[in-house]
Amino acid sequence: MTERWNRMMGSHLDYTVHGGNLQAVRFVLQPGQAMIGEAGCMLFLDPDITFESRMGNGSAVPQSDSWWGAFKTGMGRLATNESLFFTWFLNTSSVPRSMAVAAPTMGTVIPMKLHDYPERTIVAQSGAFLCSSPGVVFTIEFTKSIGAGFFAGEGFVLQKMVAEPNSAGSLFLHGGGTIVEKKLNNEEMEIDAGCIMAFTKGVSYDWKHTGWANTFKGGDAFFVTLNGTGSVWIQSTPASKTIDLIVSAVPQEQTSNN
Repeated sequence: MTERWNRMMGSHLDYTVHGGNLQAVRFVLQPGQAMIGEAGCMLFLDPDITFESRMGNGSAVPQSDSWWGAFKTGMGRLATNESLFFTWFLNTSSVPRSMAVAAPTMGTVIPMKLHDYPERTIVAQSGAFLCSSPGVVFTIEFTKSIGAGFFAGEGFVLQKMVAEPNSAGSLFLHGGGTIVEKKLNNEEMEIDAGCIMAFTKGVSYDWKHTGWANTFKGGDAFFVTLNGTGSVWIQSTPASKTIDLIVSAVPQEQTSNN
């Protein structure tokens, strides 16, 4: 049991990212090794890799919660634009097996090792989670101000991923377009609303109005201000902007007064 537990909990995921802005991630799972993915992320599986849909928070520690506790955790995931269930993949064979996952939208996959960051924690926009090793615990985090929820482009509920102490802490997030990492050292910066993909503990954010004169001239009405010390991942083309562009290009039905 201990050996199997160590394989599941402590082994880093062996992966290769393929592609540019339409990426897939290929994993090689060792015998007995498991990983967790967002529902619908699977691209292909080798024989002997099994998968199972589960509610819960991603912990590799056996949970004593009732089905109602697991259901409430799943409902929290729904609030962050994720699915009610995780998909657990397990290599049941005695030899390494391959599988691959892909995100549902165009963009870039960012691999992370949570143990490299403060409090082993990443806070991300809704819908950013793609997959992880077991032991990355998923919870929700509320924005600290009403204005940030309305105007910063991230909504009121964010995803918080925390690595359990003895876990591998491998996490894969997905953002739109190209992802730029910016490191802050007790600094402040401004970002276009909706372009934050993720940030570490030690970084806080709020919204800032650019002024009515700039708004009336066709400029951006709101920026996000980031403060503190830590890392920030910025996405060049968030899904919301792509959706807005598509909607604006759809021909409108003309109404007739006759």
